Amino acid sequence: MKEKTVDLFEVNSDLLDLFKIANEIGWSEFREPSIHRILYLSSVLYSFMNKEDDLAYANYHFSLSLTGPYSEIIDRSITDLKRREIIIEDKPGNLSIDFNNIKEIFSSENSKIKWFRIIVYILGLYGEERVFGFVIQDPQYIDDFQRNSQKELDISDQNKTIDILNRFKIAFEETLNDVSEIDDREYLELYFEYIFGKIIKRN
Repeated sequence: MKEKTVDLFEVNSDLLDLFKIANEIGWSEFREPSIHRILYLSSVLYSFMNKEDDLAYANYHFSLSLTGPYSEIIDRSITDLKRREIIIEDKPGNLSIDFNNIKEIFSSENSKIKWFRIIVYILGLYGEERVFGFVIQDPQYIDDFQRNSQKELDISDQNKTIDILNRFKIAFEETLNDVSEIDDREYLELYFEYIFGKIIKRN
């Protein structure tokens, strides 16, 4: 029980940080499926960029749903934060936060928050629908969906999505002069520019 409480607290913190970072670029609200999708995308891309670290998203376990990847702990976190009136839901089903009352809850800047900033930046740059479309076309997700699998979706660096991303990575890095000179944000920005401009467009 204690472990589950700690996990819920950490995911609550992640959700609040995600809302705060999104709010900085003018996104004041999300629908529930979008939160699941963003965190799924965040976890998969984290595995893609940080093969040596498998603990950052250890609290998250995703499964299939009709609206996209779904995580029970994200659902419990949203319910908990709504119950405590930290997350507010309007009639159309949009979720938002009243930042005036919870400034002290937010985490100090750390590697997870920096990663969320990168993901939100990528979403803002290429558009929610476009990147979400990429998530839904996730080879791991599609394979499990077609087999009607009820097992947990693999978000480690061994999943089929990472394999596809790595295949594109080889061709992508041939277009760069020196990969070591760019940070994670610039790398993903250029990578998705390559994916959307060369791969998806071509297909």
